[in-house]
Parts: sequence; structure tokens; C-alpha cells
Amino acid sequence: MKKKYNNINIISGKWKGKKIKVINNKILKPTMCFIRENLFNWLMSNNLYMFKCLDCYAGTGILSFEALSRNALFATLIENNKKIFQQLKKNIFLLKIKNINLLYKNTLNFLSKKSNIKYDLVFIDPPFCKENILLQKTCILLEKNNWLKNNAIIFIELKTGSNNIFLPKNWLKYRKKKFGIVTYFLYKKL
Repeated sequence: MKKKYNNINIISGKWKGKKIKVINNKILKPTMCFIRENLFNWLMSNNLYMFKCLDCYAGTGILSFEALSRNALFATLIENNKKIFQQLKKNIFLLKIKNINLLYKNTLNFLSKKSNIKYDLVFIDPPFCKENILLQKTCILLEKNNWLKNNAIIFIELKTGSNNIFLPKNWLKYRKKKFGIVTYFLYKKL
């Protein structure tokens, strides 16, 4: 019989070694430990303290949990799958996280409005799609509706070999790496 849940470890910070439960299904593709470690090593030159984080396709929430574990100010997580959303709520409760805003919403609808908050760090890891339509639209809305601070850092994860994405001209790519079927990037908004 297939396991209903898997566990993922938080790799560093105040919750280092804590396990979160994730639903075992085909929809979720948690960011691998190696990629998370590499991402947060890239970010070490930035003090995450006081960072406002936005997790556009939260899934397991692991990227936001890692950022909060490293003292980010707060995180907003957006998820539109009911079961995954419910599991996120349970994990937030178990970790006793107070500085988090979990939203049960469609990301594109949410980003279609002008923002009251500007974010320092954004995670964009939508379900993999060869055409990268969600990814493309998300990036356009983030820029168009003023969701990002100047010098905001944007993490993008996509399937290796999928279509190129066209990003705002003021987003400077400064890191890129491939691992297995995943290609991931860091951009900075100028």
C-alpha cells in the first residue's frame, strides 16, 4: 500500500531537523534538499532578517519554512489545492509559526490586483509545464502590479528543456543551475 504522507526536513536555522508532513501525490514536487541548500547558500550574502517573502505556488511550503527558519520577517503562501492547503495549515500549527499568511487562492487572480505589500524574496515554482505559461504570467503580474521591492530576489524553478520564459527587462539573472530535470535561477529586480 502506498504511503499517504512523506516527510521533508528543514535543513537549517531555528527549525533545523524538524520534519514537515507532505501529501504523497503526483501534484506535489517538493524542492529537493540539494536545491534548497544551494538556494540558501546563494542567499547567505543577503541577511534574510526583515525579508518579506512571497511563495506563489506554495505546495509543501518548504521554501518559506526554510526562509522563516533563517529569520525572515514573514511569509505569504498561496495555494489553491484544498488538500495541500489543509496540510500546510497543519504544518504551520505544528511548527507554531505566527509570522505567516496562508491564502487559499488562485495565484494569478491574487497577483492581478495592485499590492499593498512589496516583497523582498519571491519563490516561483508552479507545476511543471513545457510551455511555462503559469510561470510567465506570474512574472508579468509581479512586475506589472508592483509586488516587488527594488532589489527584490526572485527564485524560479522550471523543468529542464521546457520553453524559454520572457521576463521583465529589469530582472537581472545572476545565478543558474541544473539538477536532474530541474533548472533553477535567481534574479534580482533592478
